[in-house]
Amino acid sequence: MSESKRYPTIYDVADLAGVSIGTVSKALNTPSRVSEQTLRRVLDAVERLEFVPKAAATSRARKGVGRIGVFAPFSSFGSFNERLNGILTATAAIPIEVVVFDVESAAESAKALESLPSLRSLDGLIVMSVPFGEKPAAAMRRARMPVVLVELEGHGFPSVTTDDRAGGALAAAALMEAGKTRLAFVGHSQVQQDLTSPSRRRLEGFAQHIADHGMRLEAGHQLLVTNDFDEAQTRVQQLLRDQPEIDGIFAHTDELAAAAQLAVRGLGRRVPEDVAIVGFDDGMTARAADLTTVRQALRESGRWAASTLLALIADPTSIAPSLTLPVSLVRRRSA
Repeated sequence: MSESKRYPTIYDVADLAGVSIGTVSKALNTPSRVSEQTLRRVLDAVERLEFVPKAAATSRARKGVGRIGVFAPFSSFGSFNERLNGILTATAAIPIEVVVFDVESAAESAKALESLPSLRSLDGLIVMSVPFGEKPAAAMRRARMPVVLVELEGHGFPSVTTDDRAGGALAAAALMEAGKTRLAFVGHSQVQQDLTSPSRRRLEGFAQHIADHGMRLEAGHQLLVTNDFDEAQTRVQQLLRDQPEIDGIFAHTDELAAAAQLAVRGLGRRVPEDVAIVGFDDGMTARAADLTTVRQALRESGRWAASTLLALIADPTSIAPSLTLPVSLVRRRSA
């Protein structure tokens, strides 16, 4: 009788990487707690040994779908909660567990994504709008893990995106129709320079529409901030002090639009009479703040991502198309 195949264990990974099993566990479960050098050694050992934790191997062996992961900055942006609702709607009728991974920083997301295939007993993964470079993409391919991207494109994975440039054009048109001529943009700082972010695409659409109508978006009227609400409010207020001629603002998200609204009123100016404001998303913030905004199909994108991922899990050889969802303008009090 031939000897049964011996599968590598966490002890083998530790030996090859030259670390303790505790360090291996930290690297695979909480990668932010180990150094970049140590994480690389552990992940290299995992790859060379083709190590798969026992729970993950059991999950892969059983029939049917058991667990999918959703990786996104949920605590930072409310729009992702709407997308998650779409995912939960699409999976409600089947026996599946949806595991949510919340990430705050770009550095943490890169580390965590790269170690995910060997970390969890996942049958597939949805990645939403976080830096997604070649290293994590390669890790997903090595693990043969089906992946669907949301608000991201590239690496050969199917994706669902929003027509951000069209949304920027809609925002510009709404402000110009309100009689505003000195327009400004408030967006998020670019985290990964080789990735065209939604904020950058919305700015491009906004600036192009303005240019098409014989106007210009001044460089001094473009403000990039982090996702901290108080910082955004303070910096928009400073922008309006420095550039008092600004009479219309397009904000990359509804949260930034709400911050801009408070900034305008904090200076004793009126919305929309003195400064009109348009946001983007049409989530709860827009309704609460009575914001004119560009609606994107948040729940629809979540439903599409989940349905596409389930189809890939059922048939890994299938080819899933990518999708760009349209946008529309929702008029309220702010513009």
